[in-house]
Amino acid sequence: MLADNFPGGEIVFDAPSRLDNDFGAWIDMFPQEQRDAMRSAWSEALKDWWEKAPQDQKDKVTDMITTLKTSIKPKGKEWADIEAWWDQLSDKEEEEAVRDFMESSRRGFIKWALEDANEITKWDNRITVLDQFPLYRNIPRDSLSADARRLMDYSDESGRFNIIHLQV
Repeated sequence: MLADNFPGGEIVFDAPSRLDNDFGAWIDMFPQEQRDAMRSAWSEALKDWWEKAPQDQKDKVTDMITTLKTSIKPKGKEWADIEAWWDQLSDKEEEEAVRDFMESSRRGFIKWALEDANEITKWDNRITVLDQFPLYRNIPRDSLSADARRLMDYSDESGRFNIIHLQV
């Protein structure tokens, strides 16, 4: 599906390993400004995906969003509707929506675990792995708590999460 829908393109995404159980709860260990930066980067990645994704995948996302426990819902199924909805949420609702969305995605929407990005090339020989590296590799740790640094180091050393860059 990747090569069929994104021919000649490049894709960058994060891929959890099979060690990813309960990883979402660890996000609370990060300072608020880092959580905000991660949330912003996640939102930009989702927007980029939205522009390229097939309609049936977009429909799955909007269907998931309508099941979230927020006081308001998006008015439509276009990216502008989702952005407008998001901008109306309180900080608390945003955090709850992200947690609920991530939980929903763990139950089967466009997510799978990879130990090595090269597994993807076995699915389709039109895909090339350009790079794979630990999620936190380039994030400065100096200003973080010892617990957050430990989490990041453990994640990077164990391969818990990786950034994967593909060419299709």
